[in-house]
Amino acid sequence: MQIRVFLTCLLLLLPGCFSDEEGPDFNGKDLGKMDVYKFTLSDQNQSDFSLSDLDGQVVVLAFVYTRCDDVCLLIANNLKIVKSELTEEELEKVSFVSVTIDWRHDSPEVLGDWAEEKGLDWPHLTDWNSDEIHSTYEEYDVTPYDDETYQDIHLQPVYILDTNLDGRVVWTEYDWPIDLFVEDLRTVIDLE
Repeated sequence: MQIRVFLTCLLLLLPGCFSDEEGPDFNGKDLGKMDVYKFTLSDQNQSDFSLSDLDGQVVVLAFVYTRCDDVCLLIANNLKIVKSELTEEELEKVSFVSVTIDWRHDSPEVLGDWAEEKGLDWPHLTDWNSDEIHSTYEEYDVTPYDDETYQDIHLQPVYILDTNLDGRVVWTEYDWPIDLFVEDLRTVIDLE
């Protein structure tokens, strides 16, 4: 009888010992290991910039636009603070990238001037009405800016991609707690 009880307990406990390890806990929305669209767009220097070139880096990917005087400024400033809180070692492992949602207005020159004025030292991407920019918006669930239909209050996602360029976490609120975002970013850095 005791052997049966022991074997039954063993059968119930062993599967838990060999199950797949659970993923990390994130403060933002956990994406698992979401396959993301690997776009190629133009940066503020009018050079091609491919997300695939960042393979091996953790990527913080934001969607903003230069004529936005509220939410986008808050996101950009928060990212600047996040970047300033990382150690030199962490900075070597992370790339920051912004994609405009206002391709009609945000030319490479406009993006370059805006980035310089705001002290944002990472690539800012655009493309002139191409299939690539529209595919990027669609794949990342972003609503492009339109003078006639765009909402005053808009939520632009900020993604954290792992070194395989898989989406790991997304923050969709515009005023996210910086400390919790940094915690998520460091969790993704430490995955590798």
